[in-house]
Amino acid sequence: MNILIKKATILHQSSEFHLSVKDILISDGIISQIQGEISHEDAKIISGNKLYCFIGLCDIGTHTGEPGNEHRETIDTLTKSALSGGYTALAVFPNNKPVTQTKADISFLANHSDRNGVSIYPIGALSKDSKGIDIAEYMDMKSGGAIAFSDGLKSVQDTGLLGRALQYASTIDVAIIHHPNDNYLGAGGEMHEGEMSTSLGMRGIPDIAELHMVQRDILLNAYQDSQIIEHAISSARSVEAIRQAKNEQNNIQATVAYMNLLFTDSDLYDFESNLKVSPVLRSEADKQHLIEGINDDTVSAIVSNHTPLDEESKNLEFPYATPGATGLETCLSACFTYLSEKIAFPTLLHKLTMAPRLLLNLEIPEIAVGVKADLCIFDAGVSWMCTKDKMASKSANNPFIGKELKGKVIATIIG
Repeated sequence: MNILIKKATILHQSSEFHLSVKDILISDGIISQIQGEISHEDAKIISGNKLYCFIGLCDIGTHTGEPGNEHRETIDTLTKSALSGGYTALAVFPNNKPVTQTKADISFLANHSDRNGVSIYPIGALSKDSKGIDIAEYMDMKSGGAIAFSDGLKSVQDTGLLGRALQYASTIDVAIIHHPNDNYLGAGGEMHEGEMSTSLGMRGIPDIAELHMVQRDILLNAYQDSQIIEHAISSARSVEAIRQAKNEQNNIQATVAYMNLLFTDSDLYDFESNLKVSPVLRSEADKQHLIEGINDDTVSAIVSNHTPLDEESKNLEFPYATPGATGLETCLSACFTYLSEKIAFPTLLHKLTMAPRLLLNLEIPEIAVGVKADLCIFDAGVSWMCTKDKMASKSANNPFIGKELKGKVIATIIG
């Protein structure tokens, strides 16, 4: 099969074609030509109003649903959602049933028959059953292909346990991914603690609950001389603490969920349950500091925080709704729609494509003649309505359903 992409601006910093407008011919999954003008009678043509071509997006911390919660998401629907949103690689959290904590669990996900060409990189459990009590079997999981260890969005409260995790993981040169949140300081909280939580009569989660854990993790990481990724930070003070630590040569990295770059606690005025997420949406000042952190590279990557949930978990009064929203299909378009004046498009793409792979030491696809295609084709010149019937995910807990977004993924090509 031949695919011909017409007049696309190539965005790939290490490619000789970076920022140039080219035609790209893909033959049997291999990039065979990149030229100013290509003609091919038998090729399927991909064209648009304002096309960009870049490598497929990579997500860190995707929730798979399968195994255990197939009513929310299967590997088939997950990877179809990924392709719809331009993702070709997913580093998936271990919070399944059973928890991903053995070589067999790793192999089940990485080699699943319904991946639709998407690369799945399993993240092994940090603690046994992700309960935060005993350390898991890292060597076994690493030998099976685990690329990192984490308990997902479950924050490790036991400092000794996290210290041992960092120590053991460093001996096999694997990063710990940790979501910082003091469960005691934030106990019972439904949203960010501030003026909005007070006016809505909701119990809040203070930013110090995150900052406290970030500061602890910085100290532990320096002590163990290890690698830690603070996953999905949400507050201005966390950004500043990580910025200072990086300036002091601490090997700490950070990610941010895209919804924390787009929304604030003020958007919860009508108790929209699809905006109830973890981490919580914080203040306008916090959002602006997160954007600054992206621009000055304090925050290394943007993640979709894809958390599929069934209607019974979300179609409830706000205090009873489970936190989480799907994100794979809307992350890129939503960021392009709302952040284009705050984050340069090449920077945004770097945080969604190369940066996640660099954090996890994954191979970075090339855009060059003779290599396997791993491409996302994005039309910045179109707008589209996000509707439930057009989404590939089994779950519909997404705040953009019924809203118009600018820029659309029109093709994701993997080999």
